[in-house]
Parts: sequence; C-alpha cells; structure tokens
Amino acid sequence: MPKSTAGRSTPHDRYWNARVRSREFKRALTDLITRELKSLARERAGDVIDAQLVRTMLRELDTRVINRAIVADLIIEGSRRGRRRLDGREESLLDVLDHRLVADIEAALEKSIALSPRAEEFVTILMRKEFVRSLFTDVTYTAISSFNQRVNPLFGALATHALEDQIKGSIRLFMPMLQTQAIAFVIDRANQRLVLDFARAVLRLLLEVPAGRYAAIAASTDGKAMQTLIRKVVKNAKLGVLMRQLALAFWDDLYDTIRHRRIGELVRLDEHAEWLAQRAVAVALPALSRPHVRRFIAAEIALAAARRT
Repeated sequence: MPKSTAGRSTPHDRYWNARVRSREFKRALTDLITRELKSLARERAGDVIDAQLVRTMLRELDTRVINRAIVADLIIEGSRRGRRRLDGREESLLDVLDHRLVADIEAALEKSIALSPRAEEFVTILMRKEFVRSLFTDVTYTAISSFNQRVNPLFGALATHALEDQIKGSIRLFMPMLQTQAIAFVIDRANQRLVLDFARAVLRLLLEVPAGRYAAIAASTDGKAMQTLIRKVVKNAKLGVLMRQLALAFWDDLYDTIRHRRIGELVRLDEHAEWLAQRAVAVALPALSRPHVRRFIAAEIALAAARRT
C-alpha cells in the first residue's frame, strides 16, 4: 500500500490535493449531495435514523472530555459581551419584536384562563410554603401599622412598634385560615381572570422596558459571586447526570413523534436541497483538505488502483 509522509507526497496525494480544491470537484460534490437530499426527503425518519445509536451516544456521553473550566470562562465572557452590547440601547423588546407576535402572545394568554388540576395543586403547595406565610404576616402587620399611624399620628407608630411581636404572633394564629381563603380565591375560576390580567400587564411591562435597563440590572449584581456560581454549576456532576437524563427523555419523545413522518415533511429538502448542499459543501471542503484526511483518501485511491492492476 503506497504511503506518504509529511515531507514527501505521492502522485495520488498530489492529485487529491489539487482535485479537492478545484471548481469541478466542488460542483460535483454539490450535485451529489443535492441528489442525496432529495432522495432522503422521501424516506421516513424511522428508516433513516438509528434511534438506539443516538440513545447510546447520549447515555454514554462522557463529559470529562470537555474542559469545564474553559466552558465556564466562555459563559462568563459571553455574558460580559452581552451586557456591553445591551448597555445604552433605548429600544425595548416591544420595538424589536413584531407587534403581531405580541398580540398573538396576549391572545394565547386570553384563552388560557382556566388552571388545570395540576396547576391548582401547584398553587396550593406554593401558598402553604413558610415564605408565603411570612410574607402574608408582614403584609398584614404593615397594613395594621399604617392604619394606626393614620388614626393616631402621635402614638400609633410607637405603640405598634412596641407590640410588634405580639401583633405578629396574633396574626400567625389566623394565618392558616387566611391562607385557605387566599388559595380558594386564586383557584376560583371566577378570579382567574384577575391573575391573567396581572400576567398580561407584567408581560407588557417587560416588553416595554428598554433593553439597556436589563444590562444595568445584570451589572448591578455581584459579578464575582455570579462567576463563582457559574463555575460551580458547570462543574456539578449531578447536574451533568440530570442534563443527560433530560436529553434522553427529550430524544425519546422527539423520535416517537417523528419516526413515522417523512424527512421531507420535517425539512423542506425538495425545495431547498441545492441551498443546503452548497452550505454542506462549504463545511465539508475544509475538512477534506486537512492534511491527514487528504492523505488517507489518497492512500485509499492508491490502494484501489493497485488492486485493479
């Protein structure tokens, strides 16, 4: 079998080096990929994709091959660049997005006025959390304090402050009943319209905020603390396992959905086969021009020629 070294090339090596850079080769490869894509469009996804092979790759993916420290550095630097790009921009997301899209989002919210049983269960669990209990207690205490100050400006605030622990203790006695009433109010179908209106108002507010404000909010946080958190998240082994499990679940659901569909239904290959082929060739040619790849192909050409003789 003919061999080539870094300092010496064979005729086959030189031929392939020139051939892979020629316009004729590029055109022939584009035509070949175009025909293959059009043929692929008629195939069903389940007949083309090896689902078990994809699952095996996802399941056995070894994240140790990734330099996690570099990944963390890239995320941090990307965040910095993003903040710098947003800084000073006065247009809002509403200015950037299509107004029709915003109207469609609001219309979708308009139709989603009924909470599902699972959503009601989630609201109930959330409302019974200690954080919510403490929040309700503080809000109720603040309301009582404000009322006393208006009724008795001279001594209302002093008396309320002196009796703060006793007042909050009394409020906590009634808190289970207040929480029950709050939960009933939130999940009542007649009151869900208020929650929907609130969500729509928050969405509109977020869309109208200038993009530069988001950069200012991000810049106001403790940068070092956030960087430390990012590095810990990237290195967390359990998070890596969870991401792998999510990827497997996503792939199973995706494959089950598309396996009986033709590739052409998922990607418009018939209409855009040539466009896709041109982009694929633009990516493939540099790879085919790599010295080791080029020499491997040249050696295979020489081996085939030797067998014919």
